[in-house]
Amino acid sequence: MAQFSVVAADGRAYGPVNETGLIQWATEGRIHSATNVRCEPGGQIIPAGSLAFLAPALGRTAPGVANLPASISTPQPWMHTLTYFSVGLVVLLHFVTLGIFPMIWFGMMHDKMPKLRPDDPSAGKAIGFMFIPFFNIYWVFFSYLRLCDRVAEQRRLHGLPEQSLRGLALAACIIGVLPYINFLVGSFILWPIFFGKLQASVNELVAAPAPLDT
Repeated sequence: MAQFSVVAADGRAYGPVNETGLIQWATEGRIHSATNVRCEPGGQIIPAGSLAFLAPALGRTAPGVANLPASISTPQPWMHTLTYFSVGLVVLLHFVTLGIFPMIWFGMMHDKMPKLRPDDPSAGKAIGFMFIPFFNIYWVFFSYLRLCDRVAEQRRLHGLPEQSLRGLALAACIIGVLPYINFLVGSFILWPIFFGKLQASVNELVAAPAPLDT
């Protein structure tokens, strides 16, 4: 089934949604005929007005919508830009890169979800603060626990089952600051399990359709 993502003027993509979801956005005035839409499979970016099934909905949008810039209106709390990635590959790259890849990969996810709290970190902070001596002991807890919270919020907004990973993240962080044990138990057991489960949770979120009643 075809899927569509709205590409905003700043390059951020919102979705994906199916035809029904895109029609709903057009009806609500969130997109107009000049809005860029990426079609999957294929990745082609075309104006929304060139999609025949959108014509009736675009005709019902509120006056003045056609004068808006080629982007959607104010981003909604559920509008993330998370992407699919292989769970197995995440775990493998954890071992190959000695934990560097997942630190960067999951740190970048902070920039791919709406900022709902003033202290929700950016990707730059999430990754960069990991390299500050001593402070990074606190930061590893904050960054991963907050990431779990943000993913859980997105899952709730998309109607997915609750799947809190805070307990596993907390255990991995605690073991991670204990000498010797962190290498044997943390690096080889807890962190790979946590990273795999977190990526699986994100993949389910990516595949979930956007809410139509927001």
